[in-house]
Amino acid sequence: MSALTGAAAAAGCGGDDGGTTSSNSPGATGGATVRDCSQKHPVCTAVASDCVAVHDNRDAATFGLRMAQLTITKPDVLAIGYVARLVAQGLTIDLPQCNLNGTGTFSWLIEFDKANGKLRTGGARIADDPLEGYCFANMSVGEFEIAPTEIDAPVGDDGAWSGEAETLNVPIFLETSPEPIILPMHQVRLTDATLSADNNCIGRYNVEGLDPLNACLPGQDGDPPAFINGGKLAAFITLEEVDRVIVPDVNQSLCVVLSGDIVKYGAGGEPNTCKRDEGGQIVLKGDWCSATNSPATDDCADAYALGGEFAASAVKINGLCQQ
Repeated sequence: MSALTGAAAAAGCGGDDGGTTSSNSPGATGGATVRDCSQKHPVCTAVASDCVAVHDNRDAATFGLRMAQLTITKPDVLAIGYVARLVAQGLTIDLPQCNLNGTGTFSWLIEFDKANGKLRTGGARIADDPLEGYCFANMSVGEFEIAPTEIDAPVGDDGAWSGEAETLNVPIFLETSPEPIILPMHQVRLTDATLSADNNCIGRYNVEGLDPLNACLPGQDGDPPAFINGGKLAAFITLEEVDRVIVPDVNQSLCVVLSGDIVKYGAGGEPNTCKRDEGGQIVLKGDWCSATNSPATDDCADAYALGGEFAASAVKINGLCQQ
C-alpha cells in the first residue's frame, strides 16, 4: 500500500515550466494565480495530441493505444481503496516529466485495424521503455490463457466505436511479483467510445482540472482525474474464477477482496480464499448471474458486474511478446 500511495505523494510536477503562472502571464489579473498544468516537456509534446500520446497514429490504418486511465465504477469495493489505487498506479505511465507518475506496469492495449473495422485488445508485459512501445502478452498463468482478442469495432466518421468480446483475461503486472494478477472478464463491452480525428486519443488529458499547487497530479482517489475519460467498459467476473486469483501483496484471493469483509467471507487459509458451505459453494453472493448475464436473483448470484470508464493514448505496439 505504501509503495502505491507514496509514489504519487512524493512526485513533483514534470515540466520545467509547469505550475502556476505569474500576473504577467496572458489571462492573469491582479497577480492572481492561474492554473496551468499544460504539458511543456519535449517528451510530452513530441506528438501533438490532447492526451499525452507518445506515438503518432495520424493517417495510419493500423495503430495502437494504451489505456491511460481506467476509472472503476462498480463493484463499489473496487471503485475506491487498495484495488482502485493499484489499478490507477499501474495504468498511469511512468513519465514524471509529463506529470504522470505511475509505475506503468499494468498495460491494457487497444489496436485498431481501421480499414477492416477490427480491433485487437489485451494486456501487455511491462515495457522497458514506454517510448519504444509494448507487446501483447501471450502466456499462461495457471488455468488462465493470456492473449489478445480480436473483435468487430468499426470506427464511424465521427470517431465513435464500440465492440464486444465473449471473454478476455487481462494481466495486471506488479513491481512486487513476477506473476501478474489476472482479471478474468466475460461479456466484455467497450462502448460509448470516441477516437480522436488524429487516431491518437480516446478522451483527453485533464489540463484544466489539475492543480499546479498539487504538482499537477491527480487526487489519491482519482479526484481530480489525470484524464477525462472517453469510453465505457462493462463486463462480469465470476466468483469461482476470482477465488483462484491471488493478490500477492495481501495474500488473499480477489474473491475475498471483493467481499469487503475478510472475517465473514474469508476461509482463513494461506492464501486466504473465500469461505465455502458444506456443498463446496462460495458463501459470498454477487450482484450478477453468469448464466443469464443479468442482475443476480435468489437462485443465481455467482458473479459481480464490472463497470468503468477509460481514456487511452497512442503508443507503439510491437505485436505479440515472445514467450
